[in-house]
Amino acid sequence: MRVCVVVLNSIWYDPRVRKQINGYLENGVDVVGVGYKCKRYNEEKVGAIPCPVTIVEPDPHYVGHQRSPIKKIRREVVRDQRLCDAIVAHRPDVIHANDLDTLAACVKAAKRLKCRLVYDSHEICVENQHMKGWHKRYAAWTEKRCIRKIDHMVCVSHAAADYFTAKYGITRPMVVTNCSLLSERATADSKHDGFEMLNHGQYYAGRGYDIMVEAIPLLRDYPEIKIALRGFGVMEEALRARAAELGNENVRFYPPVLVQELIPSASTAHVGVAITENTCLNFRLSVSNKLFEYASAGLPVIMSDIPEHRYLNEKFQFGIVISENTPEAFAKAALRLYTDRAFYNACAEGSSRMTEEVNWECEFARLVELERSWVNGAK
Repeated sequence: MRVCVVVLNSIWYDPRVRKQINGYLENGVDVVGVGYKCKRYNEEKVGAIPCPVTIVEPDPHYVGHQRSPIKKIRREVVRDQRLCDAIVAHRPDVIHANDLDTLAACVKAAKRLKCRLVYDSHEICVENQHMKGWHKRYAAWTEKRCIRKIDHMVCVSHAAADYFTAKYGITRPMVVTNCSLLSERATADSKHDGFEMLNHGQYYAGRGYDIMVEAIPLLRDYPEIKIALRGFGVMEEALRARAAELGNENVRFYPPVLVQELIPSASTAHVGVAITENTCLNFRLSVSNKLFEYASAGLPVIMSDIPEHRYLNEKFQFGIVISENTPEAFAKAALRLYTDRAFYNACAEGSSRMTEEVNWECEFARLVELERSWVNGAK
């Protein structure tokens, strides 16, 4: 069986796509990749991808910002044709389309090859907060037109699966979460001093960093509790300034680490924090990747109240779902984990149980099994 993984960037940049490629290889599948030369293209990293790869070049007539919607649509049509031709050249048995922006090209290629097509939606694209105006309408039209031409759909959360099922009347998508690899599990030999609450990732609004900093005055009577932020981003200067105003003796800013070092570095903390603001439907129905990273590090998790967080915590009991994204709610959860050692240990055990059951090796194997049944049934 040959599978062609398709994504609209330079492949190495997308961790989910890299895991797909490695997952296919580990399951003995002949896998190839088709990507698109984005601004962050890196020839050395693309060359290190462990399978044959075709990187499609953008049309020189449409490079740079295009103001006209007509020209933008023309650029997408030309791009899709180039992607389609690259896919067809590999002659796969199954096409794995990653996200909505590859779907039209993959539908066309699947029709030409008379092969199977999986649509892997990493998010609810048309409900992303950046989708507006004509672009949102065009994306919605594309998804509605193409989704009935696929063989199966994959998405990242049970809440998203319910959304797609209800919206399009399709067979319920298979849920393959953005969970960590079981082999990435890590436990530190020793913890950082104090009782550390860690939030790692890019410092953007709506991810709980400011909520944690604003909780500093509420935790002053518990100097052992430390607020730890690891990462980079546009909010960093403002976060540091606000922490200094409030008294930053209990706040730690750590430098970013490589993706493969996230889980080992997280394991030196005591609690993981995964707060997502409900700013759009896409965020509400998604799940925080860092939630699985913290669980793989053996940490209890303080998480925001969105459907997938509730679903997972009800099943595995690995942390606290806060009712509101406020400094007060965060501080209350932090104090419970700090003062109730039995509860803390039970949550840590829940994280271990979730990692054993919800890991990439198990999740992705179900998709490979389905695709093999298609190909073997056709022979």
